[in-house]
Amino acid sequence: MTEVTLNLVSKILEDARKQAKTVIDEAKQSSEKALEEKRRETQEKAQKACKEIIRSADADVENIVHRRSVEATIKARWILLSEKRKILDRVFQKVEDELQSFTKGDVYMHTLERLIEEAAMATGGGKLAVLLNRADSRRKLPLREISRRVSSRLGVETTLNTSERKISTIGGAVVQSTDERTRVDNTLGSILERERKNLEPKISTILFSQ
Repeated sequence: MTEVTLNLVSKILEDARKQAKTVIDEAKQSSEKALEEKRRETQEKAQKACKEIIRSADADVENIVHRRSVEATIKARWILLSEKRKILDRVFQKVEDELQSFTKGDVYMHTLERLIEEAAMATGGGKLAVLLNRADSRRKLPLREISRRVSSRLGVETTLNTSERKISTIGGAVVQSTDERTRVDNTLGSILERERKNLEPKISTILFSQ
């Protein structure tokens, strides 16, 4: 091989080495740039994901706090209503106790007669049975006189007789037709229950208004 040929080969090899180095350097730079972009892209995605997680967590926390607050408010209201109900129950229990004591007095006899007469009037008269508790059934009630008054006021022949059935009540009476189609409950317990519906709002206002 001549010197000229050797020089040419050397030059070609040198040029090839330079070109290869250039390609390698460019590839390296390109790869580093791509890697940097990928790193930055990954970091941005991670930050975005973190922000989304935080935002979602904040929303969840807010929802939990709101829900717990609502639950606590409802529970507090139920507790308050329950306590108010207990107080009202005690008030009416006291009234019931007073009525129980009232039935032991002399005035109650006149009240019982009036309750029977009112119930008999409400039935429309006729043949009527008077249902009493065990204590009142032993009383000497003027049923003939009450029957006469009811007959006179209604214009309907009316007879009242004490039923052998005994009822569980503080006092007062249930009056019903002998065929049991018409029944009027004028016991003290029923009267108290009816009045309670009307009195509770007024009592609540007195007890709980600030």
